[in-house]
Parts: sequence; structure tokens; C-alpha cells
Amino acid sequence: SNKITFLIISALLLSACDKGPPIPEDKFIKVYVDLLIIKDTTTADTFSLDSVKTLVFTRHDISSEQYDETINYYNSQPEKWAVLFDSATAYVEGLKKEAEEQL
Repeated sequence: SNKITFLIISALLLSACDKGPPIPEDKFIKVYVDLLIIKDTTTADTFSLDSVKTLVFTRHDISSEQYDETINYYNSQPEKWAVLFDSATAYVEGLKKEAEEQL
């Protein structure tokens, strides 16, 4: 009984230490890449940065607060940013490949 209580408390403490970002990594990669693509493919006159963000956040069903908290999470953990960038790069390469196959 004491072992079970100890295990539960340990699990709770561990999860409290690193609860992770508000937006799961796989979803955040898609949001981040969408923002980059839209920023790169539109002129400043077409959309304001705020309207671009609103469009992407709505599409992925997230709030700007969740996005900001997720950015802050990764900014506080540079090693996780590196992993995220690698995953985002792989995701973009996959999108390019899909687009090329449809031509």
C-alpha cells in the first residue's frame, strides 16, 4: 500500500516537472510550418501577421495563448527546439514530395 502511494506521488511529481507544451509536438509542427509557408508566400500587403496567425490558429483549433505558451516552452528548452526543427524540416520535405508527385 505504501509502495503504491509512493509510486502515485512520484508519477504526479514527475508529470508536474515536465508537463510538456500546451500544443502537442506533432500538431505544433503543422501550425509552425503553416505560419512559415503563409508568411513566405504572401506579401505584407495581402495579410497582416495577426490575420495570418488567426487564420492558422482557427484552422488548427488552438488559441494564441496556447501558441505563445508553446513557443515559451520550447524557448526554455533549446534541446527540444533542435528536435522540433528537425521534425519540422522532415514534415516540409514530406509536403514537397507529395506536391511533386501530384505534378
